[in-house]
Amino acid sequence: MKDFLGKELNIGDTVVLIAPNYRHLVKAIIYAFTPMQVRVEYYNTWNHGHPGLVKQFLQSPSQLIKVEE
Repeated sequence: MKDFLGKELNIGDTVVLIAPNYRHLVKAIIYAFTPMQVRVEYYNTWNHGHPGLVKQFLQSPSQLIKVEE
């Protein structure tokens, strides 16, 4: 699968996306793929979650941007 910019996505890659139900960006890690979407997880630190709260969800690859660090 490829991200919004056409870069190949792999498990373990860091990506930037808009947090679900919010209007700001977060950095997430790819941990799995489905046939059509990407499973990502990120630390939720802004909406009163306990420290270390990890959120996981499915995202369309066209809504991700791979971070080259």
